[in-house]
Amino acid sequence: MESLTETITEQKRSRKKNPALAAFLLGAIAGAAAMFCAGFLYLRHNLIVSYEFPGLTADDFDDAFENAMPADSGWKSSREACSLPLPSDGRALYNWKLCNRTHARGLMDDPDHGLVLPALIPCTVSVTNGPDGNAVVSRLNTSLLGVIYGGNARRVLRSGIAPEQEALISMLADGIRKEKAQRKETEP
Repeated sequence: MESLTETITEQKRSRKKNPALAAFLLGAIAGAAAMFCAGFLYLRHNLIVSYEFPGLTADDFDDAFENAMPADSGWKSSREACSLPLPSDGRALYNWKLCNRTHARGLMDDPDHGLVLPALIPCTVSVTNGPDGNAVVSRLNTSLLGVIYGGNARRVLRSGIAPEQEALISMLADGIRKEKAQRKETEP
């Protein structure tokens, strides 16, 4: 009987003598929680990319997406019907789909993610007027999505879609500015 009592007492002492294990577990839990919160905040801040274009309006971009998409770029644009109501302050809001069949095929043929990536193909571009009246163009951060998915999706999203969409939006903005400048010159 005495040996059983000694064994139980020894086990209790050994549990009390191992605070390092408890500290390790507590640190691991706190680290995991901090990592989750930091990742959540990072995604919340970086998942959508927005560009503001001073001197241009959402209506300017709407016309450009409809009429000035370069035919040789491989990109097609179409206005996206949206069932969301317009902003209550009366700002214009346009949603456009910018799609490139070559890039889309590259995502759908991805052996690792080909079944889920077609649902995530980041085509939609939103155009609205900011509080100061300037056009704000927003889209998914395709580079970040490429990092998250990796593999072939990383190559297509980061090296193909992201830079080409940025270039198209910049090209449209430059074209709009030139057209507005020409109109000013010809007006009396």
